[in-house]
Formats: sequence, C-alpha cells, structure tokens
Amino acid sequence: MRAQIAITRGGVTKASTSASPPEGGALAKRANGTFQISLHRRVSESALINLMRALRAIEPELPMNLRVDAQLQQGLSRSELCLQLALRALGDIERNNEALFMSNLELVQPATLKSLTSSNLLRLAQLDMNNMDAPSALMKASAARVSNLVSVGQNRSMRLYFLALPAEVDWPASLPDIGAPLDEETDSVPCRWLSTLYEAAMAIQAPLYHHGFIRIGPAGMRPFKRIIHPITPQNDRPSNFRVLSVAEISENDAIVII
Repeated sequence: MRAQIAITRGGVTKASTSASPPEGGALAKRANGTFQISLHRRVSESALINLMRALRAIEPELPMNLRVDAQLQQGLSRSELCLQLALRALGDIERNNEALFMSNLELVQPATLKSLTSSNLLRLAQLDMNNMDAPSALMKASAARVSNLVSVGQNRSMRLYFLALPAEVDWPASLPDIGAPLDEETDSVPCRWLSTLYEAAMAIQAPLYHHGFIRIGPAGMRPFKRIIHPITPQNDRPSNFRVLSVAEISENDAIVII
C-alpha cells in the first residue's frame, strides 16, 4: 500500500498528497509509526468498503488513529478500526432502509457464547481455527455440521461471491448465483447489507456476532442472530480466504435466512 492514499465517494483508490479526505471519501496515510485514517463527515458506503479492503494489507500490530471532523481516536488496532468502519457502513444502509432491518455488530466474546441458546450458532462461534491453513480450517468447519451454513469466497480482485448456500432460503427473497460477484447486486439492499458484513469479517479477521431485527413478509420485524467466522490464514493466498456465516430467526428456526 502507498504511503498515502485517498478513496473517493465512488470507492476509487488513488495516490494523494492532500491533507484532508475528498468529499464523501477517506484519506489514509502512514506517519511516525502509526497509520492515520481521516473520514469525510458524509463518507460513502463505497468508500468505507474499499478502505476496509485497503487496510487488509496493513500489518495488524500497527497502531491506527481515526479522525472524523474534530473527533480523534488514537491507538486503535486494525480490527477495532475496521469494526468502526463496518458499523458506519451498516448504519448508513439501515438509516436509509429502516423498514427492512436494524442491527448491531460486535466481536464474539466469552459473554457472547454464554448468551447464545442456539446449538447451531454455537457450533460455528466456538470453532477455533487459529493457526490453521484454509483447507484444514474448512475441513474442521465441515466436521462441525453447522446447518444452513453460508460460504463466501473472493476472487483475485477482492470481489466477494457465494460459494455455498442453503438449498432453500426464505430471506432474502433473491440472491446472486453461486460465483457471481456480490457487488454486482447494487439494486438489492439486503445483498449490500450482507456483503458489508462479509467485507467486515475479511478485514477484521475475527469471529463476529451480528444481531437485531429484519422484516420478513407481512409479519413485520423479527429478531435474528448471526455468527460470521472468517478464515484468513496469514501465510495463505487471499484467493483461499473464506467467510463462513450462519443466521437464525430467534423465535422460529424453521425460517431459513442467511
């Protein structure tokens, strides 16, 4: 990654010498042993997604600072910063689509495991795949027999696509074909929402707990829980990286969601 880059509102990454982010975009630069991120106050969803992709190339131990207008947060880890970027992107989507969903995203913690009552969600949340190469991690995940498991891969251009889906899905109503880039589904708000979660998992490189409410049919908003588990071995090829995910409606496990 260059010493300083700007990401435009449309998500285009380019070299920059500016002291401030472009309108609707972001600025990232390495300085004095830290990485400085500045966001425009109306940073776009596309800029946030592409910033998370760019930050994957930065060593996880490098301290990071995040500035939005006059607010400055210092000494963040890459995972902490990318989680904040993901929450901003999700928040933008949800504010513009309040009738469809509202949610929160957080790292899986010991308290998370204690709060989960679904054995299926727990099977994915409890998987320890640290220090495993991608094939070994995928074999371990397969052996856990997680029902309705979703598998997401990425191509050489870091574009995400579905590798495996449940045989029948109740939500969302439509999905791209296996192997088709998710970012081509720009007219599908649920696909953009899900894609943001998978991008976040790739960047954060730690299991995530996603929960909130989604609208399914005429019954209105229903509570859901989702576990997202990235497989991103440090010494493996990025084309082998995966995101595994499983989600359930809290009050009705017969409804299949991804």
